[in-house]
Amino acid sequence: MMNILKKINLPNKAIKFLIFLLAGDLFYILLHLIHKGARHFDLFTLIRENLAFALYVDLSLGESFQYLKEYWILLIFVWLIFKHKKYFFAGWALLFLYFLLDDMLSFHEGLATFVLQSFNIDPFYIIAGELRYQDYGELGVSVFFGIILISMIGIAYWRSTKEVRTIFHYLFGCLLLIAFFGVVNDFANRLFPEEGNKVIYELTRLIEDGGEMIAMSIACWYAYTLTEPEDPKSIEAS
Repeated sequence: MMNILKKINLPNKAIKFLIFLLAGDLFYILLHLIHKGARHFDLFTLIRENLAFALYVDLSLGESFQYLKEYWILLIFVWLIFKHKKYFFAGWALLFLYFLLDDMLSFHEGLATFVLQSFNIDPFYIIAGELRYQDYGELGVSVFFGIILISMIGIAYWRSTKEVRTIFHYLFGCLLLIAFFGVVNDFANRLFPEEGNKVIYELTRLIEDGGEMIAMSIACWYAYTLTEPEDPKSIEAS
């Protein structure tokens, strides 16, 4: 892992924190697999019937760990803004606040349903595979708020120093990784309905949710490295 970090010029400190985060992700992924195995082989009633072990269920154990990481990232950016006057992180703080509230309260799903029904469109009409108008509506809501928040981050990037821009590059990399699993892979998952091929369906869902957890852990770790005062990439506002 140290060699990988050196090759892409990422900070190599706080590695233990990253390892603990990834170990937590693997723990919840393992619980998910045990839950699915118990349902398939009709074993272990408590695990089989308890949906809290499933990664893709809202407010499940794995999802709650994801909320916690988003909350930690938000706190780190708020601390950097108010303690160290690094106001250029405001857009990032708002972005992860949106992630946290959206994951916990299903904000973009509810707003997409409201907008579609306002235009007398059935949100759950299936277009192809399992892709519904609801899915396109959710994507539209995500893009709308994404444009606003990314614009704020873009303005801060344009007005900042070279050192700040380098940090933003890594944060954008984390964001793209989260988006790939959370948005792009979600669409791919819906192309394989459960009734068609259950194995592929479960595999794509595991890749989506497990990958998103790992991506958020990487983002949480990188945000944490920004709090280290001895970081050679310590920055000052432009």
